[in-house]
Amino acid sequence: MQGFDIQLSNFLHILRSGAFEESKPIGIMSEFKWKKLVNLANYHHLVRFFANGLERYYYDENLNIPAGQIEAIRKLLENMPPTGFAELYNFGKIYLHGKKDNAHLRDIINEEYASPERSYETMQVMAILMVNVVDILTGKSYLRGVIDLGRYLRLEGNKVDFVKLESWLSRISMSRMAELQGSLLIEGFGFSKEELPFMKKTIRHADRELKRAVNYDKLNDSKSWDFHEGKGGFIVSSPRSAIKSIRHALNYLRFAPREAMATIYQGMVRGLKEIEE
Repeated sequence: MQGFDIQLSNFLHILRSGAFEESKPIGIMSEFKWKKLVNLANYHHLVRFFANGLERYYYDENLNIPAGQIEAIRKLLENMPPTGFAELYNFGKIYLHGKKDNAHLRDIINEEYASPERSYETMQVMAILMVNVVDILTGKSYLRGVIDLGRYLRLEGNKVDFVKLESWLSRISMSRMAELQGSLLIEGFGFSKEELPFMKKTIRHADRELKRAVNYDKLNDSKSWDFHEGKGGFIVSSPRSAIKSIRHALNYLRFAPREAMATIYQGMVRGLKEIEE
């Protein structure tokens, strides 16, 4: 992770330790920076992995995290119910914004359900990938989803039918979005390309995308498509938030052009519907 500052490197190394049990050297940080990392772990729903990772660095002389932040982590863990892959990534509920590709996705799931040789593990990987796609394009945090993709592949990857998975991804034009997620696993968490057989190539500037994934700005938490009726009866919106949402989706146009445009369209439709209600 050349070019990453100590704060980002420490964050990724601790998560890598907690999620994949692989330790890399960490550096000494200020109390302020440790607080930022705890907040980041909370924003991304990664506190449990972060806490597990810290335990593996218990005897590391560079682990100078303040006692107050350890207590903050403990309190966060108390209110965090355990959840599994099936609950977080239900392949019966996955969807895409584009009508045509979403119809193909439903066909894929229905056909696989009906098959006597259906592969639960392949459907689960597909579900994780597609949930991440929607989160990426709509501005939600997706770092947890990428890590969960890696965790599931390490746990159940030997049962996944990657030939079938590749055909599914190609059918709904999501091969590049899958490569984006795989590239982040390679860049930030020590995965090899051989562990990700659905990838033909890594994306350019994966380090830049990884930084963007870590430092996301809660785009989805704002009213990005806040259309309302102005004084003259015309429909107006908050230009800054709408433009921000459009630009965000357009950042991924090269990975999923149809789905990126469909996400923008659906956002506008949703905003207009809220006016009618």
